[in-house]
Amino acid sequence: MKSKAITYWLKAVTIFIALLGLAFFGGATAYAYMFRPDYNDPVPDYLRQNIVFIWITASICYFILFFFWRIVTEIGKDNSFSIENVQNFKSMAFGGILIIIEYIVRIIIWLIRGQIELIPLSYTLLKILAFIIFVILCYAMSKLVQNAYEIKQENELTI
Repeated sequence: MKSKAITYWLKAVTIFIALLGLAFFGGATAYAYMFRPDYNDPVPDYLRQNIVFIWITASICYFILFFFWRIVTEIGKDNSFSIENVQNFKSMAFGGILIIIEYIVRIIIWLIRGQIELIPLSYTLLKILAFIIFVILCYAMSKLVQNAYEIKQENELTI
């Protein structure tokens, strides 16, 4: 019963994050293309130059949320320690690796174009660091769930 309540809360948070992401990525796109101020505003210009990267990031984030949803669903079935969740955590880590690769490609493109600036570079490096930590945590959770699954299997065989 307790896992059902946790599942509902986690699914609500997941839906909220998905809607927040849609508002953020959609808002950034709208701001870049719909609002054209008369003065030279660097933010819409920056967004227009990076819109492909922004939507690649959005797609990968929704990919990660999809696998998180699957983990939450397994928790709701009282099947937290399962091979499915091991794979779901690995898939989330893969999404994190894709984002890291995307940010490295973005930096390389800035270097090739000669558009490297300190503030966007520092934010991008910070995001790379955050996703490195995310990937490590996902792989650690994958290993933890796998160990718990194996112990659960052994216990079921001894009983």
